[in-house]
Amino acid sequence: MLQSSSKVRELFALPDYRRIWLIGAGVGVGRWLEFLALGVFAYQVTGSPSLVAAVAIVRMLPYVLFGFVVGALADYLDKQRMLALTFLGGSVAFAVMAGLAAADLAGYGTVLCAAVVAGFMWTTDMPVRRRLLVEAAGIERMTAALGFDNSTNYATRAIGPIAGGTAYQLFGVDGIFFLSASIYAVCFYLSTRLQVREAIVASEESQARPSLLELLVPPRELLQSRRFQVILGVTIVFNVWCFPIISMVPVLGEEQFRLSPALIGTLSAAEGVGGTIGAVLIGLLAGNWPLFRLYYFGVVSFLILLFIMSAWLVLGVAVVCLLLIGASAAAFSATQYALIYTMAPPKMRGRAAGFMSIFIGTSAIGFYNTGFLFSRFEPADALMFMAVQGLIPAVVLGLLWLRARS
Repeated sequence: MLQSSSKVRELFALPDYRRIWLIGAGVGVGRWLEFLALGVFAYQVTGSPSLVAAVAIVRMLPYVLFGFVVGALADYLDKQRMLALTFLGGSVAFAVMAGLAAADLAGYGTVLCAAVVAGFMWTTDMPVRRRLLVEAAGIERMTAALGFDNSTNYATRAIGPIAGGTAYQLFGVDGIFFLSASIYAVCFYLSTRLQVREAIVASEESQARPSLLELLVPPRELLQSRRFQVILGVTIVFNVWCFPIISMVPVLGEEQFRLSPALIGTLSAAEGVGGTIGAVLIGLLAGNWPLFRLYYFGVVSFLILLFIMSAWLVLGVAVVCLLLIGASAAAFSATQYALIYTMAPPKMRGRAAGFMSIFIGTSAIGFYNTGFLFSRFEPADALMFMAVQGLIPAVVLGLLWLRARS
């Protein structure tokens, strides 16, 4: 434990790591602040649950449409400048939307625009921000660096629904847009203060810079790798059958447990609390653990916990399962980029992460599947179907990984 505490002090003694970590915290606050508030505003404007769900789907489209392009550009351009320009653009865009809302000109179209801007900004997180984070921390501290960064994301997820609802009630949608613009302006300032760019440029000068034509081609070397294929498959399983279940927690709280809105918010926060604790533990203890085991068994544990929750769907079991589900998801997300970073050659790490972003976008399919199951079946049956649907491909992928190792 003393050694782990020393690692924490070493990480946060690095100025660039602190800045990039703070940027991640700011983006996390903005993301979950918008996620709830935009949904509430969209429902007030349209009165349509399907149009509210469309906001979440639109938010994921930039992953599919631009994820690989952003990753490819990260292999070609200065990543520090890319990060700064991303936040500058986001801050300006949300400031404009705040002005429209203040003038009573905001409507459902404004919400969709905000979702697209937020989604596009998030596509830069893995190929740009996390790559800079690892470069700042050093590869020997990579797992701890990503673990603590991930714990911040889960902490913002835990407080985000409460903060978003309170901010919307106090300031309205124009206040939400203004807060987002302010957060991204601070992130822009922090990104201009980064010095890690100089070290990256110096280390890459000795390598042949890829041409623009090469950047348009997916990383064939990786795509032919059975291990990389399995990693992509596990990402699909998580985003189709694991992550979307979080959107159904309010449904469980109201229909199954008859909770008040405040208690539903508390139930929703359980997953974020579990994820925060799990990510901190990974940051402290996971330095020597095999990355793929954390990645794979995080997803499998998530699905098994879904199955257990479906079999005993009472409030106490649900709370415990959601806490453990958060920890399982943290094991997955804390190691996702680390696997890509260690597997891909330096000249194609951006493209590899960008290609991964396309598969993260499959959560749009997951949201549709989740909504379909919960609209056709009782909550317990819907949870069981999701768990079984996900466990079947997960087991197949585990066998393929063992075969690839041999």
